[in-house]
Amino acid sequence: MMVKNKLEYDKFKTFIRRLLSLVGAWSTEESNLFARSLLYLHLSVYVVPVIGVFNFVGVNILNIKVVAKGLSILMGFSTNILKAVCILINQKDVIELHKFLDSYFDTMVKKPELSKIVLKGVGSFRRLTIIGTVLTTIVCFCYAAYPVLSVINQWHQHTKPIQYKHVFPLIYPWNYMTNSFIYYLHIFNENLTSFSLIVITSGIDGLFLYYIFHLIGMVREISFLISSLDKNDNSEAVMKQCIFKYELLLKCREKIQKIFGLIVLWNMKTNSLTMCINIFQLSNAKSIPLISVILCLALTSLKLIQAFVLGWTGTCFTTESEKLREAIYAADWLGNKQMMNSILIMLTQKPLVIIACKYATVSIEMFSAVINTTISYYLLLKTFDID
Repeated sequence: MMVKNKLEYDKFKTFIRRLLSLVGAWSTEESNLFARSLLYLHLSVYVVPVIGVFNFVGVNILNIKVVAKGLSILMGFSTNILKAVCILINQKDVIELHKFLDSYFDTMVKKPELSKIVLKGVGSFRRLTIIGTVLTTIVCFCYAAYPVLSVINQWHQHTKPIQYKHVFPLIYPWNYMTNSFIYYLHIFNENLTSFSLIVITSGIDGLFLYYIFHLIGMVREISFLISSLDKNDNSEAVMKQCIFKYELLLKCREKIQKIFGLIVLWNMKTNSLTMCINIFQLSNAKSIPLISVILCLALTSLKLIQAFVLGWTGTCFTTESEKLREAIYAADWLGNKQMMNSILIMLTQKPLVIIACKYATVSIEMFSAVINTTISYYLLLKTFDID
């Protein structure tokens, strides 16, 4: 089991690194110019499509069904732009976390007595990351497939000249000739945007899971050291080591909250809106093409998974911190006056939680809140549907 978990962790780490290499979020000071500039390039491909979708919403502002479709795309773009900007702003903290957590965790894994404990559950974290990546890829593939299917249909009906449609529902506010160089440049940029949606969504969501798994491992290590106090002659030194590791844990948590706080909060709000729009579109459509059904189902599933994963990881972290308090209480410290003060101080500490923007605690309760909000938004949206 220990060897299996170690292989799972190595696969998890490699998968996250490959995704973040495509994003440009795994770069360091030693990385080449292209790697350090990649995240800026990702941001640049959103500029023109965002203008097109904004204009699409403005042109169709009186048609609630069409506006809903545009808003769904717009929220996807804005979420990815926010993720990229948060990583760029906090790039120094991201690099420090990469270096520290990787080396720290590798040291723990090399210890046979710790490896089995800290690697427990790594398969679940890896599988959830893969599921999110697959669903994101399906969503973007469906958008990219629309123009291709349209071309096949035009060819089958002998329509000439064949026109390649836009990937997303958008209307650009400037004039250009159909099938011109500028037209195909727009199409190329839209396909680049689809690719960017895949790697940024999967990479940065996966990075959050990756970081939280490392924090859980640090909590488990401290619990293990506390539990072994009665077997250790140098209990005072072990306590000092635990306090030092706990301080490192708190510093890492603060950096993660700083990097991902706004992303988590924004995700929770926009996930509700996106799911609401998808349900609204499905419930109001008289006839739905198969690819549209696949798109709506995949997008709704993706948003459900994102909401669940964010809440679940926060709850996992808090649960492990509660187990740490139990280990402290159960440790052999009664009668040892040198240890009693340290133990009592540790027992007064509240269980560790992840807080988004000093506003919301990241826990599984957030998932149920997203579901309730989705239903509320849907009922509200139905009141605007006068048709």
